[in-house]
Amino acid sequence: MSRSVVYTCLFGHSEDLFEQPHASNSAVDFVCFTDRTDLTSQTWQIRTVPPLGVGPARESRRPKLMPHLFLSEYDQSCYIDATVLLKTGPEAFFEDLAARETDFLCLRHPWRDCIYDEAEEIIRCQIDNEVRVREQVDYYRSLGFPSGAGLIKGAFLLRRHDDAHLRRFGEDWFAHVLRYSKRDQLSFPFLAYRHGLQYSTLNLDWSSNPWFEWRAKQRLPYGFDPATYLWLNPDVARAGMDAAVHYRTYGEAEGRSWRYHQPMELNFLANQYKSDKGDFYFNRHYYTRVYDRLLRGMRNDQFTLFEIGMLRDDLQALSPGGPFHETPSLWMWADYFPNAQIHGFDIQDFSTAERDRITISRGDQSDALALRNAMGRNRYPMRVVIDDGSNASHHQQISLGSLFRELAPGGFYFIEDLNHQPAAFELPTAQKTKTFLRALAARADVSSAFIPPDDLAYLKANMASVEFFDSLDIQSASGGTDGLALIRKHP
Repeated sequence: MSRSVVYTCLFGHSEDLFEQPHASNSAVDFVCFTDRTDLTSQTWQIRTVPPLGVGPARESRRPKLMPHLFLSEYDQSCYIDATVLLKTGPEAFFEDLAARETDFLCLRHPWRDCIYDEAEEIIRCQIDNEVRVREQVDYYRSLGFPSGAGLIKGAFLLRRHDDAHLRRFGEDWFAHVLRYSKRDQLSFPFLAYRHGLQYSTLNLDWSSNPWFEWRAKQRLPYGFDPATYLWLNPDVARAGMDAAVHYRTYGEAEGRSWRYHQPMELNFLANQYKSDKGDFYFNRHYYTRVYDRLLRGMRNDQFTLFEIGMLRDDLQALSPGGPFHETPSLWMWADYFPNAQIHGFDIQDFSTAERDRITISRGDQSDALALRNAMGRNRYPMRVVIDDGSNASHHQQISLGSLFRELAPGGFYFIEDLNHQPAAFELPTAQKTKTFLRALAARADVSSAFIPPDDLAYLKANMASVEFFDSLDIQSASGGTDGLALIRKHP
């Protein structure tokens, strides 16, 4: 006769342990793995596991994902999260497993079916480190793992222990949790694909079914980091209290800070679409920190944002002659400003990338007429211009002279990457745009060979201020100083 066990894992002080009323009437054992010596229970056998030093979340995944190493005396197991309360004896679970031609039975995720969507939710909610999560899904994507390939909910897992293939799968699963995100459901579909794991999903409603219920209870917020909490609350550190215990006992009610800042959505969007305006991909300028601070008050406004330059180096390398279908920064802006028209301008062919509120105009930014003609396609007052085009000084100055008149009163005109003027485009005789703007900011006598006198006079008369912000591009020879300029227009 098969020996069966229900088990859970509770490491650290993230939450309390539910007693399981059906354990007393069941022939199935109930085991709780923990690193705590103070944990007691009337319905669970408590088994203490020496920690590896990888943090409570990952410690808990070791017995969860590799039960064959911790429950070798059993033939089959049912893992449940500590938040799950069984409504019935577990014998029914194992009968269901025995009736199927599978060694692994789990729950389908109730809301999503794609690891890439799941990754963005993990990042947006700050459940796990963004760098680890993006490295993980980029790696999976590079190996051809498709979108929409399924997603499980790891709160309820049934499996047999005698399958060597399944044991190897569990060990690889834990290795990915150590290397990448602690959220094991993110790595499961890829590893099932790579291992050829044949598994089944239960046709159960997560929120309402005859087997179990999920019970919300006081627990640590996702993304809680003990070291950060102690740093933000030095009195707790001085008292020598456990960060998790203090937060759950006192800190939450007292409104204590537990993370440095709230999520900055614009940066998440930049990284999601692989724009170098964020802090993760390519040059990692991290301009999003500036844009978010200055423009967040316009989130729901109806206006036109006009951006020059849409091509990303990797996209050009894949298809040097175009046409191009991806517009990372325009997608970012469209999500950030849900009521705005996002108007892109580029010398390359992006005509097939137009959609909904995204307008694409093709032209050379050194052609003042082409820029002004594009203005005829603006649906609303143009309140933001971003020059991320060729980065050549004369191109930047031609665009500024042509478009500043078109900018709405109180508008923002940004010029990116002032530390990088590519030799292929830069004219040796051209005054650097940064030099020109510094003189403009000082209200000095300034001129440009690329801005007609009447346009320059308009610029001087209607310019409220010139501000500079550093690029955090670590590859910049100048250290990124004053890499981004903002010319504000008078209200």
